[in-house]
Amino acid sequence: MLMTHRILRLVMVATFSLPLGVSAEPDKPSAHHEAPTAPAGAHDETAHKFSHNFTAHWIKTLNDDQKMHVDMMHLVLDRELVVLKAQEELIQKQINRLVAQDAASTNAVHAKIDELMSVKKQILRSRYSHITEMRAILTPAQRISYDMETLEFSGVK
Repeated sequence: MLMTHRILRLVMVATFSLPLGVSAEPDKPSAHHEAPTAPAGAHDETAHKFSHNFTAHWIKTLNDDQKMHVDMMHLVLDRELVVLKAQEELIQKQINRLVAQDAASTNAVHAKIDELMSVKKQILRSRYSHITEMRAILTPAQRISYDMETLEFSGVK
């Protein structure tokens, strides 16, 4: 046991005593001291794992009328979702309270779960109605990158 602590202490001292920025290759400086190879904000093509979408991102191509419409749509969606998310959180807490009781009623828990799923269903409907409404105001060229972004969604926030 004592030997393990000595070895551990030795490893920790060796690890923390190394200078920061040491390169794995002695004749090359560390990346920390190198000048950036691309200008700030430049797009790194090598970072993509999948095929590239060569069309401009839909947000960058919105005209002023579209921007105003998108902002209004997001405001309407946020107003609706803030209430639904609060209801969802409240019902979840009620379920937690029900199951934490000594004589928890399975029927009461199931009824609350049904209520929770109803709220989640409303949230999903609102979000996907919003996506459909968004597509309607975009041009066919803008829809390409919007649809690619939509297809990457892994779930609802």
